[in-house]
Amino acid sequence: MLGKLVSVIITTYNREKQLSLTLDSILAQTYKNIEIIIVDDFSTDGTKDLIESKLLKLDTRIKYIRCDKNSGLASARNKGILNSNGKYFTFCDDDDLWMPNFIEEFVIVASMHDSEWCFCCSGKYKNFLGTDIYSYFEYEGELKNLIKQGFTPPVASQFYNLSSIKKIKGYNTQVKTGVDHDLWIRLAKIGTKIKYIPKILSIPNVNSGQSRMTNNFSHRLNGIKNTLVIWKNDLIELYGNEFYLKFCDAYLLREKLKFLKLYLQDLNFFMAFKIKKDIPFFKFYKILIFSFAKKLLQISIPKILISEKKNIK
Repeated sequence: MLGKLVSVIITTYNREKQLSLTLDSILAQTYKNIEIIIVDDFSTDGTKDLIESKLLKLDTRIKYIRCDKNSGLASARNKGILNSNGKYFTFCDDDDLWMPNFIEEFVIVASMHDSEWCFCCSGKYKNFLGTDIYSYFEYEGELKNLIKQGFTPPVASQFYNLSSIKKIKGYNTQVKTGVDHDLWIRLAKIGTKIKYIPKILSIPNVNSGQSRMTNNFSHRLNGIKNTLVIWKNDLIELYGNEFYLKFCDAYLLREKLKFLKLYLQDLNFFMAFKIKKDIPFFKFYKILIFSFAKKLLQISIPKILISEKKNIK
């Protein structure tokens, strides 16, 4: 007997070469009662032809929606949600992969909770040496409290009751950067609870190169600043003005540090030192030294096995 229908949305934009791998990992799921909705955000490469000539023929569960203009991630996901028929909703971006039991594990846990709950899982990442890192998270409680601790939605690792997503009217199309975090904030406002499954079920950012990110520092930073303005009233209502101010500073610094590490990894010293003025002195030079040490290790040591376990209590 089939379980509840799960709607899986793949949003894609100019990822013709990567999309097939993501779709393969979804088609390989052990849980079979799914619908797969590919939302093409008006790609200009060969994505449309690939989907129509090949991917749609792979499985009758696959649906295809092509946007008539490029509108961004939030709008594309909303199109998928509007065309979803499932009890549950999840998504896999076009640079992520899932373990074969991803959906099955989530459905088992979700079936034991009501629609006021959302769910996440742990994932497998790679360190700078290309070695797998396994991060285990375990938490069960108010989503509001998890956000306050500084946690953000894990990539490729989220699972929702479709009714709760529709209750908050889907994704906020005004938000261009921080789309998933915005969803969490609005779910927290209506009292949503969250359960982390302490199992490795996702493999995020498998097919993505970092060039997309390192080339748009100013654009992304401006996007974050705009998003923080959008979040102001909600965050103050949830946590107070003092928290909001600290949150803004921490959010911006985190992004700057992320770009700094990528620029140093690429040996792009011009851009690294360009953003140096926005980063505390000791933190900048600590990252600089660490980055050089990583480069030396990458050259001298082909592979180191590191397993990291993190728990949230």
